[in-house]
Amino acid sequence: MSAMVADMSGLPELSDDVVTLRVFRRADAADYAALNRDPLNVRWANSLAGMTAAEAEAAITGPIPEGWASGHTLRFAIADQAGGLVGTTALHNVGRGSASLGIKLAADARGKGLARRSAKLMTDYAFDTVGLDVLHWHAVVGNTASRRLAEHLGFRLEGTITGYSNVGGTLADDWIFTLTAQDRLAPAMVVPVLRGDTVVLRALERGDADQLVANCLDPAAVRWTTVPLNYGRADALAFIDDFVPRGWTVGATHTFAVADSRTDALLGTIDLHNFRPGTAEIGINMGPRARGGGAAQAAARLLLDYAFSGLDLQYVYWRALVPNWASRKLAWRLGFRLEAQVRGFTDDRGTPADAWILSLAASDPRQPQQPWDGDPAGDAGSLGEASDLQGPDANEAAHLCAAKGRG
Repeated sequence: MSAMVADMSGLPELSDDVVTLRVFRRADAADYAALNRDPLNVRWANSLAGMTAAEAEAAITGPIPEGWASGHTLRFAIADQAGGLVGTTALHNVGRGSASLGIKLAADARGKGLARRSAKLMTDYAFDTVGLDVLHWHAVVGNTASRRLAEHLGFRLEGTITGYSNVGGTLADDWIFTLTAQDRLAPAMVVPVLRGDTVVLRALERGDADQLVANCLDPAAVRWTTVPLNYGRADALAFIDDFVPRGWTVGATHTFAVADSRTDALLGTIDLHNFRPGTAEIGINMGPRARGGGAAQAAARLLLDYAFSGLDLQYVYWRALVPNWASRKLAWRLGFRLEAQVRGFTDDRGTPADAWILSLAASDPRQPQQPWDGDPAGDAGSLGEASDLQGPDANEAAHLCAAKGRG
């Protein structure tokens, strides 16, 4: 929960114990200059590519405090737990009940959840302390990381403004998002649509319930996951109506339906969960009719692009119950590297079971990083299917199918 105290200047300081929003200091000049010179900030935030430490100090002692004095621009330094400057966030054009929220981070601060934490502190401050009614968020069209962050915070896309920004001396279009004080109190689930040639990742719908039940009753799901036995339509509807929206709203689990790109029929589900700074785990559950045609691999590639490019994660992890060779081989095909086999790491219906732990870094190639050294049968495994085999994690049914836990 955010806390607000006053520092020596009398201006507010906001913190959630991980990041702190504070006033700028002269000692921040070199870091502030480097932040503005960062290529991504130059491209997307119109920062000064050649800013010097002297120019940064001039901003810290001039325009920034002047913005606070006039109330027109309220700019904070973003500091990490060590107190160092890692970014900046501001309310621009404050007046008549509204403002625009902006944020930019240093390169080595991205992918750790600091932008989300800082923006949440700012939205709370804007509505609860400044007393605003509406916040606006501008993102240059193509800046998907900014768009994903806005959507994660509950901002709603209102439209595109032609030629609103300037990128490299050229006019560029902007997405414009809004968040009202009332929406902030009751955030809506916003699920991006990720399109591939053969599959689409989209929000789960009530019309998917029957196929979801069939997928979760499949012997593969029962064998390799902890999906509740005798899974029924009521479980599926509770999952679709309650568990999935709650996961998106609080940011704990990003669950997608995997649908056929031609028919929109449900093929399975895939998610990111167990978020930690810069990391998350992947879970997947494909139905029987989706196996053997590359749907799982296509869905996983879309999700990995979203994780690394959209959420700016640094690592994604994959867990597979031993001996689910097909799950492990699917991870191998995607470039995941086996890190360990951990004894008794997974709950296999009340019995400790061994698990494989695999990892993929944002900088890793999305193809095998070493020769296959597993079961020669590989894809066939115990389920007799190719790469599109049931999920990576024996605990994943709790995320992918279940609306209730097993006793």
